[in-house]
Amino acid sequence: MPRKVLKRRKGPGGLLSVLKSRRERGIRIKPKRARVIGVFSCKGGVGKTTIVANLGMYFAQYLGGDVLAVDANLSAPNLGLHFGELNPKTTIHDVLADELPIEEAVMKCHGVPVLLGSIAYGEEVHLVDLRGHLKPLKKKYKLILLDSSPGIGSEVVAAIKACDEIIIATNPDIPTVASTLKTFRAAGRYKVPIIGTVVNMVRREPHELPIKDVKKALGWPIIAVVPEDRRVREATAAGIPIVRYKPKSPAAREFMELGEFLMKHITKG
Repeated sequence: MPRKVLKRRKGPGGLLSVLKSRRERGIRIKPKRARVIGVFSCKGGVGKTTIVANLGMYFAQYLGGDVLAVDANLSAPNLGLHFGELNPKTTIHDVLADELPIEEAVMKCHGVPVLLGSIAYGEEVHLVDLRGHLKPLKKKYKLILLDSSPGIGSEVVAAIKACDEIIIATNPDIPTVASTLKTFRAAGRYKVPIIGTVVNMVRREPHELPIKDVKKALGWPIIAVVPEDRRVREATAAGIPIVRYKPKSPAAREFMELGEFLMKHITKG
């Protein structure tokens, strides 16, 4: 039985012929959809925000406007401080209060697209569908980096559910590593893949856990070991992530190596 031939309608500007040509060359045409990667830790003060700020600055050099850093620490946001923004004009809190579409809350700091929080926000943070709020932005960016609150409360759960993958940050001391195990369990509970662990602020002092012991205790790959570096504090005070403030410093180099690792990870995935 002869195959029935369907006539194709001509699209404007020869669009169908262009699409046919691309298919013949093996080019896959896919809409942009961001990979959402969050940085988490059960304990505060381990450097989650520093990691997100520096990764945002690193990826902005390669992805330009296709990377977005989001402050999902709704109770105590401070991502803006790392970019020198003490009082951003638009914030994620404006979005959550239904006062602004999320696309209009994004601004640029040092060339990095960011969605910041209001440090003046003093009201109680209720249950938030962060994944739903971020949905319009996933069509505009290739990578969204999420800074989270410490702990494992409802705010953190909302951020975990919004992620495609997560990184877990810790310090090389027994109390922090012990509490970090709770974050691993939370990720497992919500079936969110873990890329690996960043051990931050490493001094190599006798009282610290050796990196091999941190890896053994957590049972997950260590993807970066960031040394304690006073220039990180200088960079934060200056409001410029250290990968730009002092790019040759030990911490900056490790953040850039982490960025290179993640670049390979997301392009391979």
